[in-house]
Amino acid sequence: MNNNFDDVLSSRGIVTCKLDNFDLVNSLKAKIIDVLQNSFKISISELDEFHKFITPTELNNVRLKLALSLNEKSYASDLIYSKLNNILRVLLGPDIAIQKNVGLSIQTPGDSSSLLHIHSDVYDSDCSPYEIVIWIPLVNCYSTKSMFYLPFTHCESIGKYLKLSENLRKNLEDPEEIKNSIEFMDIKPPSIALFSHSIWHGNKVNETNETRFSLNVRVKNLFTPYRGKKLGDFFKIAGISKLSKLASNIEVEINE
Repeated sequence: MNNNFDDVLSSRGIVTCKLDNFDLVNSLKAKIIDVLQNSFKISISELDEFHKFITPTELNNVRLKLALSLNEKSYASDLIYSKLNNILRVLLGPDIAIQKNVGLSIQTPGDSSSLLHIHSDVYDSDCSPYEIVIWIPLVNCYSTKSMFYLPFTHCESIGKYLKLSENLRKNLEDPEEIKNSIEFMDIKPPSIALFSHSIWHGNKVNETNETRFSLNVRVKNLFTPYRGKKLGDFFKIAGISKLSKLASNIEVEINE
């Protein structure tokens, strides 16, 4: 990890990081391939070719089954934290909360049912600005097979960036104001991306001849403010420092 990793994330709102090995990606892919074989009799080695084995009407059912399997007993979130905790501790400190259930994105060629028009999660959901998203590609992602984003550096200040909301909401499907400034993420395993919830991002119809598989999961410092997504129902404790454990025990004792 570069020494300026957190500086890039803070200034651009997004940063990519190449992991030292394929352990995380290979474990997640193996889980998916196993479910495809055992539940749908789909024998596949390259997830890019997934669209060759299903029809559009089958996609949602397969996606749901895969998501349930990945999130069973917190398999995916626990695995992700175990492989990325050193990176996350640099960004968030030792006290970390992670989303219980990871999100799975499958975008087959020409599929318009999986579109996410440009949005910012701090405006369009009950996410806290203290959260960051871990975005894990399981295949090579580029152009319309990837997600697009508008970096913070598009504006002179974060204040001006956030004020884009008023104009962007007039046409979220095709925002004229920034259409020449959005960037498609070009990323392949074992690299991952991390980005702020405040960044404007989305995807377009996949115009390539390959399927995109990616996972996303939110993380935050355990003690920073929450919005609607609370600790216990949406988030769980992933890591906690010895000092925080001690303080928690002391608080219990003095309040008995």
